[in-house]
Amino acid sequence: MKQGLTWIKRQLPMGVDLALVLLTYAIAILIRFDFSVTQVDLQGLDAFDYFQFLFRQSPLILVLYYTVFKLLKLDQTISGMASVYEATRVIIAAVIGAALFFLISQLGFIQRMRFGIYPIQALFLILLLEFVRFSQRLTSLVTQRNRRQGDEFVNTLIIGAGAAGHLLYKEVSTNSRYKNKVIGFIDDDPAKQGKAISGIQVLGTTHDLARLVETHQVGMLYVAMPSVALPVQKQIIARCYETKCKVQVLSSTEDMMSSSGIRNSLHDLNIEDLLGRGAIHLDNSALDSFIRDKVVLVTGAAGSIGSELARQIYSYKPSKLILLDVNENGLYDLHQNFLMAKKKESVTLIPLIVSIREREELDAVFTTYKPEIVFHAAAHKHVPLMEDMPAEAIRNNIFGSLNLIDCAIAHKVQRFVTISTDKAVNPTNVMGATKRFVEQIIQSIDPSIETKFMAVRFGNVLGSNGSIIPLFKRQIENGGPLTLTHREIIRYFMTIPEAVSLVLQAAVYAKGGEIFVLDMGQPVKILDLAEKMIRLAGYEPYVDIDIQEIGLRQGEKLFEELRLSKEEVTQTANELIFVTHPIPVSPQQIQSDLQALKSSLTQGDDAIIATLQQVVPTYHPNRH
Repeated sequence: MKQGLTWIKRQLPMGVDLALVLLTYAIAILIRFDFSVTQVDLQGLDAFDYFQFLFRQSPLILVLYYTVFKLLKLDQTISGMASVYEATRVIIAAVIGAALFFLISQLGFIQRMRFGIYPIQALFLILLLEFVRFSQRLTSLVTQRNRRQGDEFVNTLIIGAGAAGHLLYKEVSTNSRYKNKVIGFIDDDPAKQGKAISGIQVLGTTHDLARLVETHQVGMLYVAMPSVALPVQKQIIARCYETKCKVQVLSSTEDMMSSSGIRNSLHDLNIEDLLGRGAIHLDNSALDSFIRDKVVLVTGAAGSIGSELARQIYSYKPSKLILLDVNENGLYDLHQNFLMAKKKESVTLIPLIVSIREREELDAVFTTYKPEIVFHAAAHKHVPLMEDMPAEAIRNNIFGSLNLIDCAIAHKVQRFVTISTDKAVNPTNVMGATKRFVEQIIQSIDPSIETKFMAVRFGNVLGSNGSIIPLFKRQIENGGPLTLTHREIIRYFMTIPEAVSLVLQAAVYAKGGEIFVLDMGQPVKILDLAEKMIRLAGYEPYVDIDIQEIGLRQGEKLFEELRLSKEEVTQTANELIFVTHPIPVSPQQIQSDLQALKSSLTQGDDAIIATLQQVVPTYHPNRH
């Protein structure tokens, strides 16, 4: 019984459409005869004769129009969701139906009617079919708008009155899961001011945002500008943040229109939205020719930088992508993510549990898989931990890197890229000093050898493992307090995808021995970062969640630098990438320094620190 009712409900719209076909033929006949029952045509036929003909031919008419309507999918319009696309199909269907019926009559299969009846019928059929569809949509919109008057619905503004904003408005105003009452649009385009979209007015520009939020008691802001330049988006998002409203950002209209829907294209305002930078411009053709069909090895592949390197390299279709790490669980998860994505099945993935400190195992990897490009991201990076265990930092960061460098030279790798850090510049901690020594090794290598070595130096990345942002998030979840080492401490920040994109681009520029420095933008005060993260979580700093200063840690300094005083830098073809002029380093001196470091490993921490100071002249320990 229930299935029968469902079938009838599905067929009802088509039944209405076909009934309108017969009705419009009757209307066309009456109009053609001037609503007279006595008037006859050249064949001596009056309106009643035509009505009898219409009755006799109604099965043919219904079959004909049913076929046309089905082919043009007029029965697939969702109630209340008609659009210009559906309107166009209605016009085409009505014209084709009338034309086919006229053609059949002209061929002599049935009695002919006066020619004027056909265009009149088609016109009235279009008007009635469109009326039925758009009246449903109008009723749906009015009903939805009337429903969104209660206290549970939040006054909402949509920032961006373009195509994305319109799509978003239709979604949140018709979907019952969104408790929004959209009261207006905001757009900086002067031509849109005072205009209306689907009956909702453009109330002003983003400069009017604070006033409009207060006047209309707005509690929710949607930012729908995915195609607008990123620097402009950041400015507008910052204004939204200052209103203290709940903010969600539409990141992609493509996701919204795909099966993933609006849930995946909208995200809550996060710290990355406030700290992110301008658009990253890459020479994708150069990157494609650099990576495509090559065998690429990524060390530290399970880490924050390594995994993003792997993902971006994967998109350029290397023949093989070797994922090397000692973190078994992290490497397994990364490999499974690739397998589930199944985007580039032509890429062979090779996950390997190997330590960079094991020279023989590394040599076997190079012998077996013959990597042509190596991205070296494996390292111990936690400053406080490495202050407590300097021998471990040296064994892994220096001698582990040396193993890779030696293997790359022995197996004639084309390009070797090592990830460095701003902490390598005038280092005050062991981790930074080890990274600086690796830079020195890179600069000491004979540039005439086949392998081209380079380092890329950049600052903190947002959300990386062990960084300040995940720590602050956990502290907020636990109710605080947020802890920072000094109220005046500042750091450079870049998102992980941004940093990795620039690393890949810098790799294309390498000629051998360079240190590339990424433009990190403006430094961020960590205290401001903490306050913003608390507010984004819906709390008030120092009221709901406190911020406490705990003092600088060993090896930590108030601000980081991106280049040494003796280093001269030159901008590359990419405005966000700079290259330092190499400081000559003697290979013999490096060999002597390596021997000294190796000997110090068995002599205790004080001897290790003293040796590090000797081999890295810019290292000035901040230990207490």
